[in-house]
Amino acid sequence: MKDGETAERRFWPAVAAIALGAFALVVTEFLPVGLLPQLGADTGVSAGVAGLTITAPAVVAAVAAPAMTMLIGRIDRRAVLLALTGLQIISAAASALAPNFGVLLGARLLLGVAIGGFWGVALAAAARLAPANKVHVASSVVIGGISVASVVSVPAGAAIAEHGDWHHAFWIAAVLAAATLALQAVVLPRIEAGQSVIPAHFFGLLRTPRVSLILAAILLIVAGHYAAYTFITPFLQQTVHLRPGPLSALLLAYGIFTVVGNFGGGAAAGRRLPASVLGTATTFFLALLAVAVFGSYAIVAIPAMLVWALAWGAAPVVTQLWLYHETPHAIEAAQAMNTSVFQLSIGCGSLLGGLVVDTISVRSSMWLGAAVLACAIITVLILRSFRQRPTGPAAGRPVATESVP
Repeated sequence: MKDGETAERRFWPAVAAIALGAFALVVTEFLPVGLLPQLGADTGVSAGVAGLTITAPAVVAAVAAPAMTMLIGRIDRRAVLLALTGLQIISAAASALAPNFGVLLGARLLLGVAIGGFWGVALAAAARLAPANKVHVASSVVIGGISVASVVSVPAGAAIAEHGDWHHAFWIAAVLAAATLALQAVVLPRIEAGQSVIPAHFFGLLRTPRVSLILAAILLIVAGHYAAYTFITPFLQQTVHLRPGPLSALLLAYGIFTVVGNFGGGAAAGRRLPASVLGTATTFFLALLAVAVFGSYAIVAIPAMLVWALAWGAAPVVTQLWLYHETPHAIEAAQAMNTSVFQLSIGCGSLLGGLVVDTISVRSSMWLGAAVLACAIITVLILRSFRQRPTGPAAGRPVATESVP
């Protein structure tokens, strides 16, 4: 067998192990969305406070992404990935054993460190493992772990809540992370680090008006989504009046439509990137507005939710490509910032959603999400009025078209 063929056969299991890590991490991060009503009732907190199990790790991850990208320097990425998966196991097990909400929240903070660190190194590590002509495939495989996790995490949580106890969900997450660690320990080779990221890289990007506006639009789009989506389970129970079986089926369909939107968004962005960004944000806003207005009518709310899922699937794709084409000179720093903004947006959105849910009603979270999406559309329109600048010789380089969390 030729050396190139041998190297490629070793590359696939290693990339698959990183993809499994992405899957396990996203499942663990979003399990509480499906568990929220039971979790809140069992720990004696409101739905809004229970939403902090989503907010807290996201806020920590927003800080951890750039911080860990700088702190790990040129450390072997294999060791980094193994350590982060180990931290995920600890977080999931501590969540499963949590005797009260305070301990559960502390365990979720540990998960935030794992999330920020993982997304700071995972895609770059997969790319370094791949032959030059397979880099885009490696990225797609890793991101595929996210897409599959987005399909199963929330409905799985809802199904576990229906038939068991929320502690069981976190035990399952711990076992999944342990299996991931075992596979990674066996198949991951040493992964050399690239150039170290320094603070000047981040400040340089933030001083660029177009980059700052893109990051602001990403923040608003993601925050608008999570202001509503964090409370989708109690909304479907209390406003749409779905029973547990149909609710789990709808959440599964939502996840599947998200995956479809992911690939559809990539195809649209490849043809007309600026138009795809504006079109995605506008569709997202209209769908969420329809859910807010017609939430009591399942015949309208359910199709609107599926359109929302398509738009959400496309949104991270088109915004990632948007940011990439503006920052070919600082891709790793831009990716860390994208991760940070994305996670901060999850935290801000779910926190604000929790406040309006506790203050007004669960339906108000849908109205809030639509309002934030309207602000995102305004930001995109402002950005489109800026003159497009050349982005250097790398501007035409092909990239993977799937989303990054």
